[in-house]
Amino acid sequence: MSYVDRMCLRMMVFSLVPLALGGLVAWLLAALLDLPSRLGGQTLFPDLPLQVAMAGAGVSLALSLYQALRLWRWRQGKGASCYVCGCLLGRERDGRYGPYRKCLGCPTNHAVSKGLV
Repeated sequence: MSYVDRMCLRMMVFSLVPLALGGLVAWLLAALLDLPSRLGGQTLFPDLPLQVAMAGAGVSLALSLYQALRLWRWRQGKGASCYVCGCLLGRERDGRYGPYRKCLGCPTNHAVSKGLV
């Protein structure tokens, strides 16, 4: 697996989390909303599990499009890139020795230089 493949995998795996959570919550809601009908009552909000699953899919799609936009900008040379492997850098974090950004491809940390005042 190359550094670029690892970077793409790290970026896109988080967009699947809302899809999985939406499916799990929809499954639980379907089981809970079916309970009154099994006891002889009437089911309230029968379309709610489908709407929750579609909301999770929509959020997942939006996150995937955002990550694809970041990859597209990186391919054009407009993103902050690692000097070791050339991959995209992650968000700025506070560390022991000051702010840094982690490379999404290799295990390198890059210090964020603040301008002198």
